[in-house]
Amino acid sequence: MNTFKFLKGFILALAPLISLAQVNNTYTLQGKAGKPATVTLQYTQNGKTVQNKAEVQNGEIMLTGTIDTPLQASLLVTPSEKEAMATIVHLWLEPGQIKLNSLDSLQKGNGVFSGTPLNDESNALALEKDKVTGLSDQAHDEAVKAIVVKFIKAHPASLLSLTELNITLSRGIPDLAIVEPLFSGLSAGLKNSPLGVEYQKKLIRWRTVDVGAIAPNFTQPDQQGKLINLADYKGKYVLVDFWASWCHPCRDENPNLVKQYQLYKDKNFTILSISLDESKTAWLKAIKEDKLPWKQVSDLKKNNQARVKYGVQSIPDNFLISPEGEIIGKSLRGEDLNKKLMEVLGK
Repeated sequence: MNTFKFLKGFILALAPLISLAQVNNTYTLQGKAGKPATVTLQYTQNGKTVQNKAEVQNGEIMLTGTIDTPLQASLLVTPSEKEAMATIVHLWLEPGQIKLNSLDSLQKGNGVFSGTPLNDESNALALEKDKVTGLSDQAHDEAVKAIVVKFIKAHPASLLSLTELNITLSRGIPDLAIVEPLFSGLSAGLKNSPLGVEYQKKLIRWRTVDVGAIAPNFTQPDQQGKLINLADYKGKYVLVDFWASWCHPCRDENPNLVKQYQLYKDKNFTILSISLDESKTAWLKAIKEDKLPWKQVSDLKKNNQARVKYGVQSIPDNFLISPEGEIIGKSLRGEDLNKKLMEVLGK
């Protein structure tokens, strides 16, 4: 048998399949545009930043490319007019034809991407979230979380479900009784995806700082550079508080922390604050401005080691620790913190 002819025939037979695979990984983004502009689609693929640029032509934009897997991307719209401001929005980039209602609508804040499963699901979920109005901040957050939980249960194979689980339901230190069953209910493909594997690592860290666990020890320098060890506080109730000078919600919460500290400091209670600042000057200035009388520590590193150990993703966040070193409360703010301290110390 002629080997060359066999290989040639084999390759020709594969050609349509290879072509089909490329087509199936191809995305097209189309939309109308009333004014001249440059659009830049940016995303990360295989660890590399990819940029796909195009100019508005004949009142339309069109961007085409290939991706290995659906992912989130940003679209930067830069108007040709010198005084006009650029606009950046986010979308799901996936194989298929993605439609933008109009480029001008993006600059007005009401642009919509549609035509592919993830973008359509995202639109539907956003509409449900927008229906939640007229509630306090806490009640609003709880109502939105309930909508997300319902969505995840109904869409176990959707990448949007894993993304919402990772972001909306996992700010700070999440309630493991909620997020673990939701993650377990996702499809095997999602759980074994890079994002799914990373989320599993977070779950392992969060279990070590869940209510009932022994608080992990850490050592951080105080304002004078003296090393402070959490273990030194054994025998006291300690509120381990994560904050930063640049965090407005943290600064808003500080007056309540000062009030609670004054109420219970003579009842075997103290606060140990860990700043995520990188600037010592800004850190010390905030301590002075907010008149924080308890011990303050920070390693002034971008990835503060105590934050990493406790799995803190957003601030303010905190952990209430018993004299025995057990975590008895977490992510307590405002009235929730006040009630917990009254329950434990107001006897």
